[in-house]
Order: sequence, then C-alpha cells, then structure tokens
Amino acid sequence: MIESCTPVAEPDAVAKTPPTRPDAPVAPGPLGLVALAAWCGLLAGSLEALAFAVRKRFFDVNQFLWTTRHYGWLLPVANLVVFLGLGLMLAAAVLLLGGRIRWWAARILGTATLLPAFWAASPRIYGVAGVLLAAGCAARLVPMAERREARFRRVVGMTFPVLILIPVAVGTTIWQRDARGGLQASASPSPPPGTPNVLLIVLDTVAAEHLSVYGYPRRTSPTLEELAARGIRFDRAVATASWTLPSHASLFTGRWPHELSAGWNTPLDGTHPTLAEALGRRGFATAGFVGNRWYCSRDSGLARGFAVYHDDSFPRLTALGRSELVGRPMQGLQAASRLLEDWLGVSALSPAVDALARLLIVNRRQAADIHRELVAWLESRPQPDRPFFAFLNLYDAHYPYEIPEPGIHRFRSRARAERDANLLRDWISLVKRAPTAEQVELGRDFYDDCVADLDERLGRLLDDLARRSVLDRTWLIVTADHGESFGEQPGVFWHGTSLYQAQVHVPLIIVPPGGLSEPLTVPAAVSLRDLPATILDVLGRAPGGDTLPGESLARLWGPEGTRRGDPTPAVSRALSEVVPLDAFGADPSEWVHAPRWPIVGLTEAGWSYIRREKEGTEALHDLAKDPRQRDDLAADPSLRPRLEEMHRDADRLTEGPLSPSRFRP
Repeated sequence: MIESCTPVAEPDAVAKTPPTRPDAPVAPGPLGLVALAAWCGLLAGSLEALAFAVRKRFFDVNQFLWTTRHYGWLLPVANLVVFLGLGLMLAAAVLLLGGRIRWWAARILGTATLLPAFWAASPRIYGVAGVLLAAGCAARLVPMAERREARFRRVVGMTFPVLILIPVAVGTTIWQRDARGGLQASASPSPPPGTPNVLLIVLDTVAAEHLSVYGYPRRTSPTLEELAARGIRFDRAVATASWTLPSHASLFTGRWPHELSAGWNTPLDGTHPTLAEALGRRGFATAGFVGNRWYCSRDSGLARGFAVYHDDSFPRLTALGRSELVGRPMQGLQAASRLLEDWLGVSALSPAVDALARLLIVNRRQAADIHRELVAWLESRPQPDRPFFAFLNLYDAHYPYEIPEPGIHRFRSRARAERDANLLRDWISLVKRAPTAEQVELGRDFYDDCVADLDERLGRLLDDLARRSVLDRTWLIVTADHGESFGEQPGVFWHGTSLYQAQVHVPLIIVPPGGLSEPLTVPAAVSLRDLPATILDVLGRAPGGDTLPGESLARLWGPEGTRRGDPTPAVSRALSEVVPLDAFGADPSEWVHAPRWPIVGLTEAGWSYIRREKEGTEALHDLAKDPRQRDDLAADPSLRPRLEEMHRDADRLTEGPLSPSRFRP
C-alpha cells in the first residue's frame, strides 16, 4: 500500500529541459567575440565620421575641420584596430573567467560602439557624460539584439562587407583626386626654357625682432644672415595681419584682409585668384608642404591652385589618436596627471603619460618632415625640368615652443629647460594674468631656442637643395606670416592680439637664382601683400597671363642687383588689420553672437599708426626713436599733422573705417 502511494519517477524525467527558442540569446565564443568586435569597430568609426561630418556641415560655427581630411577612411580603420585590441582582451577574459563575463562583454562593446559618435557630435560634452549616455543606449539596444540573435547575426553578416567597402571607397576617392591634380599639371604646356623656379618659405610665428639678422643680440639666425649676404634684405617688411590665415591669404592673393573671407572661423573662399593658380596656368608645377595643420590645411582655402598639397601625416601611432575613443581618454589622462602634479605634488605618472601622449597624440609637422617631403616630391616629379612653385610653411617656432629632438637649447640649458617645462606648459594661464619678469624671460628663452633651431633646420634644407643645384635656378623668398609678443606692451602677448611691430614686423629676404655678388638692403616699409605681384614681375609678364593686385617690390632693386632709378624710392605704406583675439581666451566661435571690432595699423616712413575702430582711439609711435613702441605720441600737438595724414592713408587703403560687418568672425 505504501509502495503504491509513493511516486515513481520516470527514467528520463531528470533529463528533461525546457525547449530552446530559435531566437534565444547565445553568447558568442572567444573567436566570435573578436569578429563581433571587428564589426563594432568599423561601425563605430563610420558613425563617428558621419557625426563629425554632420556637425561640421550643419551645426558648427567653426568651418575648419581641424582634423585630417582623411577622416572618412581613417576613423573606421583606427577604430577597427582599437576594437580588435578590445575584442582580444574580452576574449581572453571569457577564456579565463568563463561565461560569467560574456554578459558584460556584449554591453562593453555596445557602449564603445556608440561612444565615439556621441563625443564627435558634441565636443563640449563632458567625457563621463558621453560614457553614461552611450552606456544607457547600449543597455537598451544590446538586450534587443540578444533576443533576436539570429536576425542580428544576419545583419552583421550583410553589413560587414559594406562597412569594409566604405573606408576603401573613401580612401580611393581621395587618392584618385590627388593623382588627377598631378596629372593635369603635367599635361599643361610648360613655360619657356630657362624660366626659373620659385621657392616661398614662410617661417610661422617668427618675429623679425627676435632675429640676429635684424640686430637681435642673440645669435638666432645665422642661416638668414648667410642668405642676406647674397640677396635682398627688407628691413621693415610688415605682415597684413598678426595671425596666420589672413596673412597667408594676402600673401597668396595680393588682397588686404578686409577684402577676403579668411577669419578665425571661416576659410579663404574662391572669390579671388591665388598665386598658385596664376603660376599653375603658366605651366608651373605647384606644390605646398605645410606644418600648420590648423590654419594652413587644405580646408583653410590656401591649397587652391596647388597640384600637390601635403598638410598631414601620421607618425608613430598618431593615426589611432585621431579616434575619439583614443584621443578623448588620452586628454583626460593628461588632465589627471597635471592635477596630481599641481595639487598633490605627485609627478610619478607624468613621464609615462607624456611618453604615451607623444606616441598617440602629439603630431606637430616639423621642419624635418617638410624637408623630407619636398625632396621626395622633387625627386619623383615626372617632368623634372618643368619649373616649379613650391610653398613651405615651417611651424617649429610656434607655441608650445618645444624643440624637436635632438635639438639644442642655446639660451636655456637643457637641465634648466627640463625643469621649467612644466612652467611653460602653463604659459596659457600665465599670460591671462600678469606674468612676472622671470616668467616672461622663460617664455622668451624657449621661443628664441625654437627660432634658432628652426634657422638651423632651414640651413640644412637649403644646403640639401644647393647640393642638388636647385637654388642655382630658383628665386628663393623667406619670410614669416607674423611675429610674437612677450609683454613688450603691458598685457600684450602671443599673436593675433594687436598690431604692434612685435607681431607684424617680419623677416623678408629674397635671393635671386644663384645669388647676388653684393647684398642689398631695402630700408623702406613694405607689405607682404605685394609679394604675389613681385613674383609675377621677376618671372616676366606672360602674354595674356594673370595679374594680381599690389606693387612689385622689384621697383626697389634693379636687374642683377643694381638699384633702379632714384636710390630713395617713393614712400611705401604697409597696412595691417586684425580682429583681435584674447590670448588663449574666449573661443572665436562665440563671436558670432558678439562680433569683435577690428584694429587697423599702418607702417610708413619710420612711423607706426594703430587705431581701434570701436573706441576710435589712436596711437602713434616713432619707430626710429622708440622701436619697442612704449611712448605713444598721438597726443603730441606738434605731431598732429602726421597723425591726421596716417589716419587718412589708413582710411584710403581700407576704403573707409573698418567695422565688424566687413569681417567674417
């Protein structure tokens, strides 16, 4: 009886399990996890590139990319590499810890896939906020994919080839466009035999007042001194603006800044022809090699007319650093390292963080890179006898005033330089306040070191070209786009902040093919705006050829080094304009809501005139007696005629007072 009441288990009852649904989540194994990570990396890179493009096209006031034009293919490839590394780590964790980690692995991949697009869409979003937003979205999307695993696998399989083809197609398009430009240049008629080349070298941020060739007590420019000894040195060359883009734009178009679109947020448009376009139509091979990746890049508008234009490169692992998934955390790591060092005195992490930043982030195109690219282009030209116009922008003297290895610290010992490097890192915050005399000396020493190092590297480049007999048939022009201030006037630092001579007085040395037997010096004030007309003049007017505005500076010297006509030529007037930037202050993209009033400056006959258009205040300086411009003579009654004359000259050159409406922000 008892036995009949005792339940008897069926033999296979224990083995029964609920049936498995076709769409039940099945976590991928280690190899599947790596493959999924690769797909996520390509998707993340494509979404990041799309978010960046949409932001720049529709929402960003700043119209410059300020990244590589290769971002369409580079970001997917960079993210692919990052995600493969992440996938390998997650796969190793699955092997070590088993299935417990798979749930987390899927959500980590989902968060990392969405995060770059969120950061790219809004650069001002806090990094942690972007992580939380991406994690929240992944928390909703990943379970949906897990519940529909079979469908998700089909989506991955179908889109994987598409995600591979996207960067391939974008990269191929860029390569074909560049190749087409070179082929078109080779197919154009060549200039007459014997036509010389033109090599224009712009030393970015190199002030004439810091060069020994112009009397600076420190020996910062022996190369320029050697060039001046066989060429024409202009003692008062003046840039049309005190920062890069409008100065270069005038240098290429022969136009004043108020005539151009070039601004802090806007590139040079195609309204006016450029020197490269004019020489390209004459049959010159045209090439540009620039170190300033911000305001001399292709999207600055300066590349127009150049068949070849190198504005980017990816040394070490900096291609990975272009990805938000690498660059943004690296910035946070640097900030944390500085916080520990500044507030807690803990500097143990700094060397490792700095080394990692140099490996992934720091990507200054140095003079050595430009040198190598120029020589490679000269050696690979399909028509080596065709005259060329080459433009070099050498950026080594620009802030943060760091000498490339293995450079020599000439004016601050290496040990002292290493000790003071952290102080220089805070130069941005120092100039916002009132830096001490010792701190100003620190900045000036580092700057002079960079100027002298750049001069040495320029010498190596020119020696290389001389060995190749290039300079024997080349007009060589060396100048700068603007200078740099170090508190010569109270509170005035950096560049783009004023029109004092420290920021607009620049070197200008022209060496004819083969050089001059006797050097020439031009003391008159001249404007870099006249260089395009000068270059076209010395090359000879082509029948029906292009002309550019300005007056040829060749009027100040004669053929083969003899002066032309009166040794005291007519007074030259050099106009300068700037919409001033607060040194390391407000982002210019905010100016669209509060336009800045420009400053106009005029240099002529040993005098400097500066007018702030909004306030109408004027300053007058006698450069012969007061080269550092510390004594304002605008209120001197005896100089009232001089002040009024320069006021009228400025109005005439600017076609009336300048106002914010005449400048793009």
